[in-house]
Formats: sequence, C-alpha cells, structure tokens
Amino acid sequence: MNMAYEKLMQHFDEREIRYLADGEGRRVFADFTGEAGTYRIVAGVDVEAEVFHVFGCPSVRIPEGARPAIAETLVRANHRLMVGKFEMDYDAGELYFHASQVLTEDGLEDRVIDRLMGVTMAMLDTYLPAVLSVVYGNELPADAIRCAEAGLRDRGEAESS
Repeated sequence: MNMAYEKLMQHFDEREIRYLADGEGRRVFADFTGEAGTYRIVAGVDVEAEVFHVFGCPSVRIPEGARPAIAETLVRANHRLMVGKFEMDYDAGELYFHASQVLTEDGLEDRVIDRLMGVTMAMLDTYLPAVLSVVYGNELPADAIRCAEAGLRDRGEAESS
C-alpha cells in the first residue's frame, strides 16, 4: 500500500499540482478552484482497509441554524448518486464530498485518481450552489436539489450535442 501512496504523490508531481503530503496518514492535500467555489481536496490511501479515498471540502461552514435543512439537502442529493456521497460534520458544520475505491493487486492507477478527483469536483460544482441557496436564499431543499439536477441534465444534453 505504500506503493499506492507513492503513486498518488507521483500523479500530483507529474501534473505539477502543488500539494502538502502527510506521509504518516498517507494523504495529500491540494486546493482547486471549481466552477462554484474553491475546494480543499484530500486524497489518501487507507492501508488497513485497502481503499483509496478522495474528500472534497468546500470553503464554507454551514451555520448551526441551517444544519437541519442542509442535512435534508444532502440526503436528497445522495439519493441518486452512483459514485460517492455528501457528508456533513453536524457539530462543526463542515461539508464534504467523499468518493472511494477499493485498491486491487494492480495498485493505484492514474485513471482511478483522475476519475475520483473529477467526480468529486463535479459533484461539488453541481450541488454546492444548492447548498448555498438553502443556507443563504432560504430555498427549500427539494427545490434546490431539483434545480441543481436540472442543471446537471442540461449540461449533459449540451455535451452530447
């Protein structure tokens, strides 16, 4: 599994992505700017579970009074997701998108790193506006998710044209 962590750092190095490494935790931290915000990406290898994880953390903290509505928003967002899930540390108000994949004998491949990081960024860009509209625009969670997913469908149709 150390090889998987080394591959992760090599992947970032080859793409000239600036990152901080936590060798003890086998994680790397990098900041990215997406369409909807700035995200801290934490990618790491869990040696015991033999899993590669990517966490995307937007630079927003959910106010305490909005957390019940955001919990509903995240449940609605997670309902149809095929890869990954949204999570919230309810006490701290921290929001995450988490995607993971079991490592195989082949180790960690570039395409797996790219796919999980891409999915993480895409889901944050898709659903962060919904979260923000619930927190700051008093939009209902169901309406906010419906709007986000309509935008996702519209982008998919535009890309396939």
